[in-house]
Amino acid sequence: MWQCRGVRWGTIEYARIGEHHVAFREVVGDERSALDIVMVNGFFFPMESLTDDPIAARLVQGLAELGRLVMFDRRGIALSDPVTDWETPLLEQWSEDLAAVIRAAECDHPSVFSWEAAGVARTCAIRHPGLIDRLILYNPSSEPTESDAAWIERVEEMLSRVRAGEVDLTADGSAWAPSRRNDPDFIRWNDAAGRSGASPAQAGRLSKVFNEPRPDNALVGARTLVLTRTHEESMVPAEHSQRAAVQIPDAELVVLPAGDDSLFGYGIDDVVAEISRFLTGHARLPAPVRQIAAILFTDLVGSTRRAATAGDAAWKQLLDRHDTASGREVARRGGHLIKTTGDGILALLPSATAAIQAARAIRDILREDDLQVRVGIHVGEIDRRGDDVSGLNVNAAARIMSIADAGTIVVSAVVTQMTDIASFTSIGPTSLNDIDGTWELFTVA
Repeated sequence: MWQCRGVRWGTIEYARIGEHHVAFREVVGDERSALDIVMVNGFFFPMESLTDDPIAARLVQGLAELGRLVMFDRRGIALSDPVTDWETPLLEQWSEDLAAVIRAAECDHPSVFSWEAAGVARTCAIRHPGLIDRLILYNPSSEPTESDAAWIERVEEMLSRVRAGEVDLTADGSAWAPSRRNDPDFIRWNDAAGRSGASPAQAGRLSKVFNEPRPDNALVGARTLVLTRTHEESMVPAEHSQRAAVQIPDAELVVLPAGDDSLFGYGIDDVVAEISRFLTGHARLPAPVRQIAAILFTDLVGSTRRAATAGDAAWKQLLDRHDTASGREVARRGGHLIKTTGDGILALLPSATAAIQAARAIRDILREDDLQVRVGIHVGEIDRRGDDVSGLNVNAAARIMSIADAGTIVVSAVVTQMTDIASFTSIGPTSLNDIDGTWELFTVA
């Protein structure tokens, strides 16, 4: 579980709907705040998985710090009872699950944040006027029109594969978060969440909700914020969700910067900031998550000259190979590629040993393309802000890289103390630009 600091976790409780039990749990960040937020998870995502991924945990942290966050599993998903009535539309049943949780958790006119596209939160707001004060909808659906025929056909094909047990809608992270498709930790987490949320057969039956009539957006009476974000590989165009904002009376539409369809792709801080602004009047982000990691920076030497010689097209192909090879070698050693920097990368690895192994592999692979890379490695505590990292140690690793020669790996003294897979040669005390003091640095043999 990723650490959500400064919040109090409640125990698992159950709301009752007749003989059915709906599991929910509260997370309280600000005891003084009267603000209640109830979250409706997308697809068949179990609430207990949300703290096992750093970006998902940041969402939980950010919402909980506004007051009290209530998470729950709908009937048929994870800790809640199975669906027994397959004749009543699932949207109606799940909207009653939401209403029951609001009452059982004693939420007084809560705000509901929904990243479930089919319309559970909107259906609840329509069926129970006055129960919900505000709605925040992430990429909501709208009633399809003739212009939607092409992408609806693609979605129907995918849903038919879900029902046939050929694909797990929740676990197929690459379809919804392509920016994290090379992140092995995300893939493992997303796959595990999909399996614990619903079995393949159950997911197939639950997917019928996507074929049920959408709620009439014109009947939504709660004050509403619609957040949309799509990427170039998106299966559903942005206009579909933006149409919902037009149909809901007086809804506010915010188009977030380009990113993944998935809430757990990059850019979670954009989402948290807009929710905070809508509910409190000012954007507020959770504190960064601190962790210890090996920080690796690379930079291609002479890239400007090489780009001018090779030409734009050829140079772009080389950079693409560089990015792919670097990401692959980092992932093989349990690391995470944070970002590319144009001519290099920033990555986190779980140990000094893994970082040196990755650096050597990247250097050797790039030599095959006659590319020279310099590498800097440092180990220390960093701040994680969703998809990015910051802090003095990140800056130090970048400065260490900048003094390395072509084909050279330079590391801080702390790295030499944490691994025995290499021999080191001292560069001597060195000043790092804009960082106080001197640093003992070493080259890696």
